[in-house]
Amino acid sequence: MLFSVRLVSRQPHDMPPEQWQALVSEQLRAVRAQYDQGKIRAIYREAGVGVLAIYDAADAREMDTLIASLPLARYFVETTVHALWDMVPSLPPA
Repeated sequence: MLFSVRLVSRQPHDMPPEQWQALVSEQLRAVRAQYDQGKIRAIYREAGVGVLAIYDAADAREMDTLIASLPLARYFVETTVHALWDMVPSLPPA
């Protein structure tokens, strides 16, 4: 099942920049691992906002687990997830 996932994180005001950068590095490694496992099909950076990713998960429960496992999960100020449905098979012939 495909999901469109938008994640927006913010650095807490009381967190030193070095600590935040360490978390961002962990996040990148975790995202790479999910990509290598085939859980992320595509990922895009929304400049100045966050990321938009297309996930491939068995169901909503797995999708929740994948997001919660990310190092920056507790710093997400916006998490938007939508299940996607492939319309191509239902389109009438031209």
